[in-house]
Amino acid sequence: MFRSPFADGIIILLIILLFVGPKRLPMLSRSIGESIKEFKGGIADGSADKTLDAPSSQSAETTEKRETVS
Repeated sequence: MFRSPFADGIIILLIILLFVGPKRLPMLSRSIGESIKEFKGGIADGSADKTLDAPSSQSAETTEKRETVS
């Protein structure tokens, strides 16, 4: 009636191994790790932007320079 989460994890890993194959599994794991790292970095950057109350004159100048370059 009750199953162990550990057993469920092993079953899921075996299914992934069957679909992906043992040679491509490290590449898949690496790409998932990089995606998570990039996502966390994006979340941290997004929350840092929201904490700024008013733009400083220096950031306004940088924004103006970016607009003229584009």
